This record gives sequence, structure tokens and C-alpha cells, in this order.
Amino acid sequence: MTVYDRCLQSNAEPVPRMSLTDAKLRYLVEAATLGSMRAAGEKLDVAVSSISRQIAQLESDVGMPLIERGRRSIKLTEAGELALHYYRESVAHREALVSSLHALRGLRAGNIQLAIGEGFVSALPALLQSFLAAHEGVQISVKMAATLEVIRQVTEDEAHIGLVFQVPADPKISVRSSLPQPIKLIVHPRHPLAQSPSVSLRQLEGHRLCLPEPSFRIRQMISAAEAQERVSLNSHFTSNSLHMLKEMAKSGDYATLLPEIAVVVELRARELVSVPLASRGLQDTSINLISRLGRMLPTAPAALLPLLEGGMRAWFRGARNRA
Repeated sequence: MTVYDRCLQSNAEPVPRMSLTDAKLRYLVEAATLGSMRAAGEKLDVAVSSISRQIAQLESDVGMPLIERGRRSIKLTEAGELALHYYRESVAHREALVSSLHALRGLRAGNIQLAIGEGFVSALPALLQSFLAAHEGVQISVKMAATLEVIRQVTEDEAHIGLVFQVPADPKISVRSSLPQPIKLIVHPRHPLAQSPSVSLRQLEGHRLCLPEPSFRIRQMISAAEAQERVSLNSHFTSNSLHMLKEMAKSGDYATLLPEIAVVVELRARELVSVPLASRGLQDTSINLISRLGRMLPTAPAALLPLLEGGMRAWFRGARNRA
């Protein structure tokens, strides 16, 4: 049901239909997304007064307020949320139509917006290169972000597909593929724990650790396991860069805790090795390929999905072979 139909049910007066290309609706969406009319004006390169006037005209067209008055930042009313949803669905459907028309000529064009966690950076390039080689007219944009930001980009249609570690439950998310990816101890081959069949969290208390900072989903899972097992790990080094953590582990003086997908290149080169952790909370973790629930993906992103799913299965098989 569109915002137009919902408004018809709640108002006796007829409501004019909003054009998919209506600038007034675009102004409302940008102001709501960015939090202010000033920010929307700067992005769209129009005067703030024009943004305000167009939103007021849209409210007049609809016959009800779309934003709550008296707030420092923009907050949509229920009708405003419906308008926002209507706009995003319209854009998504228009994109799907254009993509389907391209598909009639073969997959020779299209854009793919991909949002990923940093842990996938090492494993993805080969997959994306093979896809681009087969579809030279397609363009791929990859944005790296923390798990919650990846989810936001997917749910707000800023990204077609997301790759995350241990996705939290979200009613707006469709998990297209999920494969086990336990967190493991990652160390230099000459580290004292490198040859251990498995290591408990308590055994790590006497070793120098470098861990992701708390904003990372990986670190949140580690913290949950610590609480469950009543262990307190002392991280001597914390970073928001997994690359930095891997370099610290390569020195041989530090150990880190990461899923193998984050160190796939280093494991193959034997620069680092992985050791299973005797921790249930860190064994039952997974990597997830996600899209927005109910979104019909355009042709190019839909064609990339099977390749990513196959890549995930290959990573899983590789992890099992190393185990």
C-alpha cells in the first residue's frame, strides 16, 4: 500500500498523487536523512528557504504534517515515515526497471553498491575481479563500514548487498546466505601457542593481546564470551584497523582474535596461523550475506549474489580443510 492509499483511508478529502520525480518529496527525504533542512540544502545546492517552502507545499498537498514541529533536528510524523518509505520503494522499483531493460540486452551495464565489514577486504578482490572481467560494463562501488552501518546502508537502500560478521536480528534484513566462521586465535607460526590443538580464553590471560576496539562486532562477541566464561582478557593494544592487528600479530609478540576470513591471505602465505578457541560463544559465529527484506534487486546485484555465495562456501571449505 502506497502513502497515497494510506492517506486516502485516513482523510475524507481526496489527496493528490505525488509524482515519482517530485522535487518536494526528494527535499523531504534528504532533510529527514541528514537531520536538517540546512544540510539538505547544502547537499542539493538549494536555499534552505526553498527546502522549507517545498516541504510545506508537500504537506499541503497531502493534507497532514510530515515533520514534527518544535524540534532542533528533523523528525518525521507517521505520515512522513510513509512518504519516506514510498520514495525509497519508488526509487528501488525504478532502478529495477532500468536494470531489467539492461538485462534484455544482456548484462552489459549496471551499478552495484556493496557494503562490507573490514574483515572481508582480503577475501573479496579476487571474486569481484572475476565478476567485472565477465561483465565489463558493470560498475561496483564498495564501502567499508562497521556492522551497524552496513545494516543501515542496506535497509535504507544505499547498498544493494551487505557482507557482515554475525549479523544481529533485524526485521528489515533478509539473510541470503550464512556460513559458520568461528573466531580463532591468530598468531605468528613461532608464537608459543601456535602449535596448540586448541586454546581456552583463560589460557590467553598471560599473553600479550591486540584486539579490535569495542565498536567492532568481533570485539562484542569476544566480550560476551568473556562475561559468559568469567574471564577478563587484557588487551595491550586496541585498534579500529584489522590490518594493524594483523601486522602486530605478524611480529610474533602479540596474538589477536579474528575470524579466518579476515586473514585468508596471511594464512595461505603462512605468515599467520589460526588456532581453535575452546569457547562455545566464539565457535557459533557466522558470516552473513544480506539485503533489504522485500527488495527486488536489480539485474547486476542479483547476478553478483551467486558469486558471493559461492565464494562464502569456498572460504568455509578452505577453513574446514585447515582445521
